[in-house]
Amino acid sequence: MKDKAYITGLLLIAITFIACVISFWLLFYGLIIFIIGVVFVWFSKKSVKTKLFSTIFPILFYLPSTYLFLLAYNYTPKTFLIPADFEGTLRIVYEEKCGVTLYKENGRQILKFPESGILILNEKFDGGINNAYYLVDKNGKQTKVEQVLNFNSRIKKLPLIEVGGAGSLGVSGSEEITFSDFNVYNKDTIVIKDFRISQQFDSLTKDFVKKCRMK
Repeated sequence: MKDKAYITGLLLIAITFIACVISFWLLFYGLIIFIIGVVFVWFSKKSVKTKLFSTIFPILFYLPSTYLFLLAYNYTPKTFLIPADFEGTLRIVYEEKCGVTLYKENGRQILKFPESGILILNEKFDGGINNAYYLVDKNGKQTKVEQVLNFNSRIKKLPLIEVGGAGSLGVSGSEEITFSDFNVYNKDTIVIKDFRISQQFDSLTKDFVKKCRMK
């Protein structure tokens, strides 16, 4: 008789593994599904050895698999150049004809953010995460910033950058705005994720894109 708990758990783990290798944006939600899959596996009738292999193998091979996937698709790494004093949400707006066309330097695409933190690109949406982040002061000095999945001010040393969400904004009578976000934690101040602040930032984005489209 088939072990339904094991098969269910293995399918959840496999689907999560493949989805998260293809897109980093799914990692947070994928982690939840992965844990559910692990629970099913460990409540199955399989041996401890099989259970350990089924749950540890995807964890050990996630990073190598992601690296190979990026190589297979010839994914170009990116460099983020961020104003030194910036703190808050960086937003990349994609697929705008009036936007900036990225250029390459030493094999990397360069994204230079304005003081507003909103960069409008004439590029297709790219969900891959293979980035290097730098704070740039007025003299051009660059300070490398580490990337984290989830920010915790008690255990992390600032500055840090956290991968945020991606989505679209509806604009009345116009095409939707496609974007992706990154949260910058700088100095001693913590970014406050408040709904009202988020709404204000969305409105600012719409204003910037509207002005851009009018050019």
